Amino acid sequence: MSGLFAFGHGDDAVMHGEFMGFVLDDESLMTLRGWAERQGYPAATVQQGGPDMFAQMLESSAPPKMAMIDIDGQAAPAATAARIASLCGGDCRLIIVGSANDVTLYHQITRAGAVDYLVKPLLPEMLNQALAAALRGPASGGKPDPKESRLILFIGARGGVGASMIALNVGWLMAHEFNRNTALLDLDLQFGTSALALDLQPGRGLRDIVSSPNRVDGLMIASSITPESENFSILGAEEAVDEVVPIDGGAISALLGEMKSNFDIIVVDLPRHMLAAHKRMAVAAHEIILVSDLTLAGIRDTLRIKSAVNSLGCTGRLTIIAARVGAAGAGHITRDVFEKGVQNSVDVIVPEDAALLAEASNNGKALGALAKRSALTKALRDLARRLTDIDEGKEKKKSASLWGKMFGETKDKKKNKVRGKK
Repeated sequence: MSGLFAFGHGDDAVMHGEFMGFVLDDESLMTLRGWAERQGYPAATVQQGGPDMFAQMLESSAPPKMAMIDIDGQAAPAATAARIASLCGGDCRLIIVGSANDVTLYHQITRAGAVDYLVKPLLPEMLNQALAAALRGPASGGKPDPKESRLILFIGARGGVGASMIALNVGWLMAHEFNRNTALLDLDLQFGTSALALDLQPGRGLRDIVSSPNRVDGLMIASSITPESENFSILGAEEAVDEVVPIDGGAISALLGEMKSNFDIIVVDLPRHMLAAHKRMAVAAHEIILVSDLTLAGIRDTLRIKSAVNSLGCTGRLTIIAARVGAAGAGHITRDVFEKGVQNSVDVIVPEDAALLAEASNNGKALGALAKRSALTKALRDLARRLTDIDEGKEKKKSASLWGKMFGETKDKKKNKVRGKK
């Protein structure tokens, strides 16, 4: 092997646009390939090889958005990592794998441009955590953003529990009452109601955006998004119900990557049947909000979705909401029975208010604009505050302190004048 990378006679393999792994030993190959397949990547995204094979493939293919490279056997591992990061470019998130368990080496590798360094043997839990860090962290050679855009997923455990209503109104409150630049991505392209609920016309380009990663660009997103106000925008669609609407996982990742530079918070209304196809989005999420009603079927489906989320190794906070509480109808159980059934406490109770929801729907208004003091709006406001990590007490103290400074200065000046007279 001559030089830092020696190019061998490789095949005509092409880089996968989202992820590629290059590992040197059989055990790592089997572990990483099994993990990659569970994430929805083809088995061919994991190759037996190291930096040499990666560099060779880069001669004829663009780098993936995330790469995992085994550097065992390199005489200068930190220099190798720096060279790989340079080859990847600024848009690739790089994870380095090796056998040396050395904190100094870890710091050298991450300073060289990698987002993480994993020590063998590779374990599924380790890979899950590394994926979450890579999806959130800066690309190789990049610098961390001064403030990280928050990704929040809303999933209804069952149809009709109000997950879309909650996602819309919580997003609206984040934008209007907590001054966060917020976007709502409604992934129900045929039956989504986010734009309709606020009497808006959905954009026309979301279908094209989500069908292929190559179609995602800032200009197309800007032309497809519908602004409700200065701080709140909706990205949705109303596609024909008799057509199949393809949604590519890579395109969704690319879309969210573009949106992160323009919004403080991205709220995603994710239909439950789409969770399996968008595992990477779930792993990257900072918050996963699971909405259910208090029914036996709600217990069953909450448990199933919670189990699926846990199996992915998601590191985001999981919040369970009991919605439509107090609604008339058979089948409802107590909160205690529900919590025992789902083996989890309920974090938020959202009361039923059918009359208010009907009024909001008929007028095309958010609950926060229509009934600020209602119990339903208050519950959603508390959830919005929790998801934006705003401490109500600190906010009040901050406001009081600013007011106090103004009057404090006045009092000090008066005291100084009195002391001067004396």
